[in-house]
Amino acid sequence: MKRFGANKDMVMEDFGRQIRLFEQLAAKHKIDFFCPDYIKKETKVIKRNGIRYIIRPVSIFLLVPLYNSLRKLIKKEEYDIIIASSDPLIGIIGHYFSKKFKIPLAYDLQDNFEIYDTYKIPFVGYLDKQVIKNAHIVFTVSISLKEYISRLRKKPTYIIQNGVDLSLFRKANKKIARKKLGLPLNGKIIVYIGEISKLKGAPIMLDAFEKVKKRLPQTYLLLSGFVQKDLNIKRPNIIIKELPKRWDVVNALNASDVALLPNFDNSFSKYCFPYKVMEYMAVDLPIVATSISDMKMLFSKAKNSLCKPNDPEDMAKCIIANLNSKQTVSYKKDIKEYSWKNLAKKIEKAINSLKSRNNNLLS
Repeated sequence: MKRFGANKDMVMEDFGRQIRLFEQLAAKHKIDFFCPDYIKKETKVIKRNGIRYIIRPVSIFLLVPLYNSLRKLIKKEEYDIIIASSDPLIGIIGHYFSKKFKIPLAYDLQDNFEIYDTYKIPFVGYLDKQVIKNAHIVFTVSISLKEYISRLRKKPTYIIQNGVDLSLFRKANKKIARKKLGLPLNGKIIVYIGEISKLKGAPIMLDAFEKVKKRLPQTYLLLSGFVQKDLNIKRPNIIIKELPKRWDVVNALNASDVALLPNFDNSFSKYCFPYKVMEYMAVDLPIVATSISDMKMLFSKAKNSLCKPNDPEDMAKCIIANLNSKQTVSYKKDIKEYSWKNLAKKIEKAINSLKSRNNNLLS
């Protein structure tokens, strides 16, 4: 896994899909994370919750040292499986070492990697598709992504969505949460947490909020996350908050009345499963999402939860309906299967399935 992703230092901030999944298995298995660092370019080893993080610098001038470091590590530790995740370049590296050392490879597709900048590098797209085709098992973050790669792949593929820590994300008192974060005690709050960019549908969200505010003036939009430079979010009734700790995120959600998933209909959103969606659901927060990818199935029975993609008018209509609704929502029955613990069990089962067919894996 690369060290930096989702605009975070995933290792030092203890954040992300890969860490949450595999820390569940660390009590039974030895797990090492090899983390190329292209930002700080540091060399360090960290141990946390039973996992060892081996951080190594990478740049165009450090490719040979990086290669040698990983080769020596794999040779020394004699791993039973290589799991490549977080970037197509890491998938390609994992595939190479899988063949070199005859170790089974699992490829974790947390997104449709075709939208990543690394796909612009010559031959990366071709090589990544070869990894998808030939990896011994593949994990996809969504049903739609599994269907998309089925044109390339006949070997086993498992759907492992993004999950949630149910011991942390749970419903709490709204007024207390607002006081903790210094938010308005009166009025309605709409929340969006994550990357605020054109790719993730921010223009639609901002336009929809302006329409909501005309109908319901005592409404606020609470935003937290990396902001794309050319977006103007400094507007009346928009609150921008840094939420450095996970408890801050829990409080922000509990302080709110409606949560948004405003994705455009594009090559990213068609196959994604937003990390934030299960956190929204875990606190029983009404959700308005564009009808894309697995969200269409997840909220198919939830009234006023799905709006048309790229349509701020329809999004505003759904938001207002939820803000005015006197009904409460509960996702308790739906959310249990999405705990990180349960998703990790699915990964372990998939990895264990390799043992039964190990004799034919590397032929």
